[in-house]
Amino acid sequence: MNQAELHALQQPISHYARVLYCVYLQPHANVLSGASEPIKNKAIGKLLGDQYNTFTQGRQINSVIQELIDVGLVNINAKTDLSRSIQDQRVALPLMVLKDDAYQILHGAIAPMHGQWLPDETLYQELSSLVGLIDKSYTLEDVGEFVAYWLGRPQNRFTLFQWTQKFVLQRKQFAQRGNRQQTAQTVIGSQQVKTTAGIVADDKTRALVEKYNKPNNED
Repeated sequence: MNQAELHALQQPISHYARVLYCVYLQPHANVLSGASEPIKNKAIGKLLGDQYNTFTQGRQINSVIQELIDVGLVNINAKTDLSRSIQDQRVALPLMVLKDDAYQILHGAIAPMHGQWLPDETLYQELSSLVGLIDKSYTLEDVGEFVAYWLGRPQNRFTLFQWTQKFVLQRKQFAQRGNRQQTAQTVIGSQQVKTTAGIVADDKTRALVEKYNKPNNED
């Protein structure tokens, strides 16, 4: 199982969806095409059933398959209707045939926001430099505010790259607006960044200093 699959499995899906993918679909799928073995509802029902739930009808199994579709682990034919039984049909597992590299991890799986989300740190630093973000620091509270906002919009689904990009752009906007409360600030371009404390002299003070620092000139 590659990193793209593992990342998708960490998304907020049910235990049943993870079992269906890891135990039934993925181990028997074609390693070159990602095509699954024909769906057998009876076998899946026996696998997923427990003391809390039984899976005796095709639509129950299809609802679990839909969870896997939502996080990008499964694709179905455009003509496939999940409101009907898909007994003996095949599904595709697109992530299992991806190369296990950083690009695919960032771009492979599309998913909604979830409560444990964190930006990819390396990508965050790179994108921050690209957009000219001066103060690249952020707190868990900053991440929490970002996550809370997008949890209220579950219809939005993006890759890890896109979520991290959105977080960077939000940090840039906050820096430009100066909405964050800071005890001391310096404006660099259109951004506000923290400054260290110092002594600032007004015009009268500077004039007095210049006056008494002048050498005595005798005519």
